[in-house]
Amino acid sequence: MAQVAAQLQLPDHILACVLRRLAPRSLAASRCVCKTWRAVIDDSRLLRTDLLPHSLHGIFFMEKLDPSPPKFIANPMTTRRIAAAADFDYVHAEYDGHHLNIKDHCNGLLLLWDLVVVDPATRRCACLPPPPPPPLCAGMEVFEFYDHVCLSFDPTVSRHYQVLLLHNVPLVLENTTMFTKESEWPPSPYPVRVFSSETWRWEERLFVRRGSEPPGTIADMQSSRNLRGGYVVYWKGSVYMHCQNDSIMRLTLSDGAYEVIKPPKTDTRPSLCLGKSMEGVYCALIYNNMEHQLQVWLLTELSGTMEWTLKIDASLVPVVAKFSWVSFDDGNKGPWILHKGWCDVGAEDVGAEEAPTEDNSEWDFGNGIILEKEDIAEDVEGGGIDFLGFHPYKDIVFLWVSEARVVAYDFSSSKVQDLGQLRVQSIGGSFPYTPCWLEELFEKN
Repeated sequence: MAQVAAQLQLPDHILACVLRRLAPRSLAASRCVCKTWRAVIDDSRLLRTDLLPHSLHGIFFMEKLDPSPPKFIANPMTTRRIAAAADFDYVHAEYDGHHLNIKDHCNGLLLLWDLVVVDPATRRCACLPPPPPPPLCAGMEVFEFYDHVCLSFDPTVSRHYQVLLLHNVPLVLENTTMFTKESEWPPSPYPVRVFSSETWRWEERLFVRRGSEPPGTIADMQSSRNLRGGYVVYWKGSVYMHCQNDSIMRLTLSDGAYEVIKPPKTDTRPSLCLGKSMEGVYCALIYNNMEHQLQVWLLTELSGTMEWTLKIDASLVPVVAKFSWVSFDDGNKGPWILHKGWCDVGAEDVGAEEAPTEDNSEWDFGNGIILEKEDIAEDVEGGGIDFLGFHPYKDIVFLWVSEARVVAYDFSSSKVQDLGQLRVQSIGGSFPYTPCWLEELFEKN
């Protein structure tokens, strides 16, 4: 490689233009080719790791049955530096009439309801072309299928992103002879519509089932209490989809295969929340019992077999007891504040999209307290736990306690920290946000 580089003898500015097109991971490898390449990369500041998603800046969330734009809760420094993170007026102005509900977040990009991809940090957005009709809806109305949507994006590998439309189980079967209640679901092959920002078009991909784990049936899915499934996670080239019967479907994008993974074994049917953190794909189980039990499981692959490893099994009764009766008027607002969207943005906040020069936007989660049994109040009725998401780089889950406060629970140390009050009626979806500052993400070929 070094000999080839020497033979090219490109001027430094031309070489910099060529190297600039590489993804950060490849660019880092290119620094090892020769001293000339390393000098060009360093002098031109091509490897800007500070522009990549590497820290948590807050949590986006929507309220149930609320048409207003998503809201953003974060520490004041973050909210002021990138007020655009919760300001979707530029999306509304460019794509008037589009829904602003967030369907997915991946490494700094948001996917909105009407297939608009947004980078809040740079205030850039792109409306995707309409997808083709669902390939499984022959003889059926399109609305009889419900699609999961997934955004896959890893800026350390490529500046391009993909959007996947994943079929859920059909809602009705009267208008088709293709399926019966006994039909296997997901079927094999399983068709998925995939959009690529590199080609700027949709294509259909077929995923074939592998492994011995049998799928469910349409009847199993329709009889499940979890009628619509929920979460979709992208992790290292694979998509993990939470199905209606609480099973997990893993699609490997590189080889067009999928497999069905059973959820962690439980005696009851807790609320299952899929997510990712520093070690991989996690599953949080919230039990609606007197113990307010929380389990966190890590999905691991051993000898080609996917298994769940229990990371924590704890009672959150002390957490509920501590924060159930915190008054909204006692001055205890907490370090995080709520930013409600473009209606709250002042003139001094607009346009604050410059990349941070140092990573001081993270709140220090090491200041939490360990709650003991004696912290339990005599009466904790009315308290409850809602799951807001995993911290992307630490063993921390975010919880909404008693419809009153957001807390961070470090399940490696059992420390809890109050992040602030959150006065909303209900949570309809939440996404921990890691900003990405790469301007060229929305450049079309």
